[in-house]
Amino acid sequence: MDEFATATPETQILCHQCTAVLPIEQGSQFVTCEFCGATNFVDKSGAVLHYAVRATVDETAAAAALRRWMGGNATVKDLDKKAVLERPSFQRFPMWLVRLNQSGQEKVVLEPAAALAVFELTELSIPASDLEPYDHTMDGDAIAPTVPLETVRKWLAENQKIAAGQIKESSLVHLPLYVFKYQFEGRAYTAVVDAASSQVFASVFPSKREVPYVAIGSVGCALYFCAALIPAISFFTTDGTGLIWGILGYIVIAIVLAVPIFGIAAYISSRV
Repeated sequence: MDEFATATPETQILCHQCTAVLPIEQGSQFVTCEFCGATNFVDKSGAVLHYAVRATVDETAAAAALRRWMGGNATVKDLDKKAVLERPSFQRFPMWLVRLNQSGQEKVVLEPAAALAVFELTELSIPASDLEPYDHTMDGDAIAPTVPLETVRKWLAENQKIAAGQIKESSLVHLPLYVFKYQFEGRAYTAVVDAASSQVFASVFPSKREVPYVAIGSVGCALYFCAALIPAISFFTTDGTGLIWGILGYIVIAIVLAVPIFGIAAYISSRV
């Protein structure tokens, strides 16, 4: 199969007995022909199949998922309320899905087949039940692959030491995505919502500032370290008789310190 063929993979594999089109599924090696009943062994190590992930999330649900993510713990306070969302674009993004044997176990590797702005998409898990044969009626939303499969195989060989003989199956899979642009405090950001699972991906976003949390944590550690010295000081300054009083003193001071520390942490959390 030449390099051009890897960029425009065929979906059909024919029955060896009646030449009918076989219903090929991800990971399956034996397929029963629906017309003649013959059992076919399908060697997909050299074939490239073309699938699309079934879209189950509409634009409204995708926007709601993005707002929930914006209101989470990783983002700045009130991002979900203050961010100005533009209407998303729907697209089908191409990914190379390579199924292989590694150390006796099956492994699935997902690599982008075009320029990828949000690299976290490679961490997606794609259940075989979500895949359907690619239909050319989807071409209007589909991004054409620009990374040949041979490039991915070369990368796997050089960087992950995966030989060609370990590859059981290679497929081009188009993922349904909503790409959102939004504005926050004069800056533009991009987030991607998976139209199959509502999962949100974003490489750069307005995140919580960590400095206040690190500062209050450092101060708290220093204060509790000093308080922890009280029992030791009591033990050595009273020949051991004041150890109990030292421990009781530490407990009281620890409780007293907890009030302002937690109060300051709650204030910071409400402001950041």
